[in-house]
Amino acid sequence: MICDLNVIYPVTDFTTRITEKDLTKLKCGLSTLEQLGYTHVALNFRYSPQLVKKIPNNVNELNPIDVTQLQEFKERLKIFTRITVIANDTSQFQHIAKFQQVFDLVTIEPTNEKVLQTAISNLDLDLISMDMANRLPCYMKHKTVCSAVEKGIYFEFKYNDLINSSTRSMTISNIKQLIRASRSRGMVCSSGLDIDHLHFVRSYHDVVNLLCVIGLDNARASQLFKDWSSKVLLNGRLRVKSFKQTVVISGDDGLIDNRLETSVSAESKPGVSNTKMDASGYTHEKRKLDLLEREKAKLEAKKQKL
Repeated sequence: MICDLNVIYPVTDFTTRITEKDLTKLKCGLSTLEQLGYTHVALNFRYSPQLVKKIPNNVNELNPIDVTQLQEFKERLKIFTRITVIANDTSQFQHIAKFQQVFDLVTIEPTNEKVLQTAISNLDLDLISMDMANRLPCYMKHKTVCSAVEKGIYFEFKYNDLINSSTRSMTISNIKQLIRASRSRGMVCSSGLDIDHLHFVRSYHDVVNLLCVIGLDNARASQLFKDWSSKVLLNGRLRVKSFKQTVVISGDDGLIDNRLETSVSAESKPGVSNTKMDASGYTHEKRKLDLLEREKAKLEAKKQKL
């Protein structure tokens, strides 16, 4: 499996729906990724609390990404949903728990060191996305980065900043700093695909070669698209697809292959196809089984007494 966990979804807020023109461009982008060998794609809704002050109270209206409009890719690509919160203050973390109920991946893009430190120490995230095209919000320390990796929080950078000649110099410097601080582990590379700039999309083999020039070895560079990206997906979906992240409703293959889940969600909640399948059904059945076991134990105890 080859993952691209950052394809920008062209909407600006929770209530806006994608236009037909943008939907056509998005489908062209997904077709390009498919031809380049990618198998798992995450559509990324970028949320800036500074610009969007109000979010819907209804949890089922939080996710503006409608995957049912991409049914032709059902057998070809595994499509997931993601939100990236562009945060400049720790008070903007209050809705993270809500987002985890409806998005497969929850990401923070910090703009200062305080937000970065708080996100690592207090939040249950999947990714920390760094804007490598501009100066980093703080000096990347080995202790800070590795503490996040040990918690299962990975750092993401976009390769389209490397391809863009206007941002290449700063991006290379920032990526080298992240490689040094992380000891070449716990990173994810994605396209950051904008539907208006499809010419920046590259095969993962080309990006691996480019990262080897920067300083990563070939095996680690491949893991950015394969092993580490799949771990990010599993961690995000285990949050709602398992019982206390211990007992999984389905195996790992079921977590990554979400075709059945999408169809079930669409049938069970008409008009709301983006609600994640949670473990409530499993926990309910488990309680029933526990009650039956207790009743059996009581009957067996009575029989033994008689």
